Amino acid sequence: MTTGSGKNYERQVMRHLTERDKGVVFELDIKIPDTTGSYARQVDIWLPRTREIVECKHHSRRVGVGVIDALVGAMDDTGAAGGQVFGHKGFTRTALARASKAGIECTELPYEERFEIYPEPNGDGYYLGDYIDLCMASTRECDSFGRINYGDGQGNETPVCVGHSVDWGNIQMHGFIAYVILSHCLARPPADWAISTFVEEYGKRFESGYEWHIEESEVSGFAVAA
Repeated sequence: MTTGSGKNYERQVMRHLTERDKGVVFELDIKIPDTTGSYARQVDIWLPRTREIVECKHHSRRVGVGVIDALVGAMDDTGAAGGQVFGHKGFTRTALARASKAGIECTELPYEERFEIYPEPNGDGYYLGDYIDLCMASTRECDSFGRINYGDGQGNETPVCVGHSVDWGNIQMHGFIAYVILSHCLARPPADWAISTFVEEYGKRFESGYEWHIEESEVSGFAVAA
């Protein structure tokens, strides 16, 4: 049995990518056109600057060779320069061999039940976000810089997530913003319904060009763990 949801696992992978590379550019659940423009391929995460497809597999078993074969096909269809697969339970030997042959990076990333949070919420803080349009992305012109800070109410503000060239106005990204805020408050993955409810309440604030401020006391009302 796996715990949590596949969507939360995608968000965990996105968070992992931002922590690994502060300048990473990513888009979530996006359709990438094939090289002829005849159709599009749905991918979990797209890295436009490096033209890589990232697949997130929250399976109860190790990722098999079929997943790698499918990614090879998607890369060929879209002209992607590379691919990565993240697996909750790891990979079979055959899958790793096929991935090595195709130049695909495989990363075992267990689903986290608990997060190390810094700074720790103190109950009197707040969350502050700002998203600014700059200039370019993958499938359309749209470059932006986004940041989510935690303020402790004593004049200190610390970034908890920063992203470049992200379409923050996209509803999928609103879910990621909610995930970051709620998981910081909980130190655990939030429930899917808690994320959805939070987006319904605050999603209109998460538009490019706007600065938003949400009290920690407001967030705690939505902070229910998965």
